[in-house]
Amino acid sequence: MSSVLSSSIPNCYFELQPPERFALVDRFYRSQGYKVKCGASERVYAIANEGAGVVAAARLVPQCSGHYWLRNLLVASDWRGQGIATGLMQKLLPDLTPLGCYCFALPHLTDFYAALGFIQNPPHCPEDILRTYNTYRTRGRDWVLMGYIQS
Repeated sequence: MSSVLSSSIPNCYFELQPPERFALVDRFYRSQGYKVKCGASERVYAIANEGAGVVAAARLVPQCSGHYWLRNLLVASDWRGQGIATGLMQKLLPDLTPLGCYCFALPHLTDFYAALGFIQNPPHCPEDILRTYNTYRTRGRDWVLMGYIQS
């Protein structure tokens, strides 16, 4: 089911994508220079514009611990600076409760995630998320572990 994103961003709609539309989201990521393939078990969210197609997307990857790992939150370069990423996250946050979600944020985006309720280096991080995070860190990724847990 789609819903209007915001009256301040006309003709943009938010939707949890059904698996048969994952290829459209994959193409969006490729058009922005990312090699991403949405997996069948993922919850994939997108914002589309009537004329431009998908202009933003995010993936929630389920983990063995029962939590989600937020990956590839991305807004098309021509659409940035309009609050679309914030709007997308605000629409999907209710789906994170009570499971919780973790992301590996770029350092310059920690304030963005904190404003949405994520906390840096959460005290009770599931082992599967922590293991993946540490793997990326040993590969030289300068990401910040952040968690969103609401009761």
